[in-house]
Amino acid sequence: MHNSKILQGLNLESEYSTIKVSLPGQHIDEITTILEKITAFHPIFIQEYIISPTELIIRSKLPFVWKECVDTFQKLSTREITAKKAHEYIIGVVINKKIKSMSTIPLLYCAHKSNIETTSLLENILLKDIKDGFRSVFNRYYIMGCGKGNQITGSIASTRDAYLAQNIQKDKWSTNVLIQRLNLPMPKWQILSNITELEDCWGEYQKPVVIKPTGLVGGHGVVVGLNTLEEAKEAFKFAVQATEIKTRSSWQKKIMIQEQVKGEDYRLLVIDGKLEIATKRIPAFVTGDGKHTIEELINDTNKDPRRDISNPAHILKPIIIDAPLKNLLKKNSLTLESIPEKDSRIYVRDIASMSQGGITEDFTDSVSKEIKLLVESIAHSIHAFALGVDVMCLDLSKPLTKDNGAILEVNTMPESYLNFYPTIGEQRGYVADIYIKKLLKDNISKKLVLIGQTENDLPTLLRKKWGFNKDSVIGELKESGYIINGKEINDVENWNRSLDALKCNGLLDILIVHYRDWKDVENKGLGFDHIDTLYVTKDMKDEKEYIKIVKKYRRMKLIDNIKYI
Repeated sequence: MHNSKILQGLNLESEYSTIKVSLPGQHIDEITTILEKITAFHPIFIQEYIISPTELIIRSKLPFVWKECVDTFQKLSTREITAKKAHEYIIGVVINKKIKSMSTIPLLYCAHKSNIETTSLLENILLKDIKDGFRSVFNRYYIMGCGKGNQITGSIASTRDAYLAQNIQKDKWSTNVLIQRLNLPMPKWQILSNITELEDCWGEYQKPVVIKPTGLVGGHGVVVGLNTLEEAKEAFKFAVQATEIKTRSSWQKKIMIQEQVKGEDYRLLVIDGKLEIATKRIPAFVTGDGKHTIEELINDTNKDPRRDISNPAHILKPIIIDAPLKNLLKKNSLTLESIPEKDSRIYVRDIASMSQGGITEDFTDSVSKEIKLLVESIAHSIHAFALGVDVMCLDLSKPLTKDNGAILEVNTMPESYLNFYPTIGEQRGYVADIYIKKLLKDNISKKLVLIGQTENDLPTLLRKKWGFNKDSVIGELKESGYIINGKEINDVENWNRSLDALKCNGLLDILIVHYRDWKDVENKGLGFDHIDTLYVTKDMKDEKEYIKIVKKYRRMKLIDNIKYI
């Protein structure tokens, strides 16, 4: 990264982190096209950008995203790489691997609105090769908050979820064992090692039945409505194939048979032990108009911008035409060329999976007290901070019974966007704010900034003169080094990386960032999106222009206190 600058957190130009990129070339139209596309995705990505033939300025609370793109912007400005390659890397790699999840975006957005620090957990793991293409690894883990009490999230899963909860939810076998242990309603089931076992137990099950892999496969390999042994054998083979699409552990390859529960599919989202949202999941369908074929109706349905998976903020998935879809149509005496009657609803999936093109409807206000108690019992019992519980029933407003349904499975990393943003009914985006508030309820560390040189070091003043807890662990970032309780831990080769390290350290009660003078601040930014106390030495107080800026931030409640020492 050459001729670029990152002003992190509040700075003397903006309340948003500011990334300045020197453009060695003059070709800026293609850069503008990429930035306009990203701006349209979601407001989380870019608050503002300013571009000229010599410089690009991006203001955003995601500086860790944009610093990965500096080299690409510079090479695009000189046409050293093509716009296609730049698009592939910036959107296809950086944004795709770091942000592309509507279970991630709302949480980051809520944190940003509350000026909570969000720091990428993993750094410098994007591997790029302009000539041969791009390689990268999944990296959507974030540290929310600063210092003691911060938490790591991956989508809606977090370090508040017990390790046991994460393990249980991965395997439908262990989930079912737990639900049975809690004596909660669930359908008859068992694990099948082979088709012979399927044949042996077939007569013991009420029909229809479901056959599915026990590992998490995004709804793939799940076959419902099985009434004959021959259908079940084919379904068993199909489920096995689904587990072999990618490398999996042996426990992820188990196949389950289960009596099919009557009713409709609901995902209930529990946050910190309390049911917050209930959402009905509806299998993918098209609505006939008496003129177009099913294939044409599918293609038209997929034009809905909410199904555009190139946009990280999409809340629906496209309907993919594949063998299971064609088989379901055939089962219902239809083909892709069939023309449904006007207003007739043609289901093209028999499972209510969002990943396979389904839609959602809000049912939060319809949940019975008994079902609420059941799902909250599971979350508390496995110590899951966020838990999606799948329920199949005829009437969500009544207790679960043998005739009214059962609990099917649980998930500690549910695709929460389907609960936040149902297709039909009330939007529940506010629950993301509830999640962040409860997640960080113990994050009470203080963020302090000092501008200027003091005779006594700030930690001494805090402890001896201003009454701070003497047992507090204090982390400091100075030009001279990264210091904890007066002990130098490391030197500072890269200011921004060291600043992120300070924020990530969960031991710290107090975080202090030191600046020599206002010029130092001008070149680096103030470091945090919110500052508890800004200390300014008396010799720095005379810089009226800068004092005016920080007072503006205090009025905006981005700085709680300004003290002159």
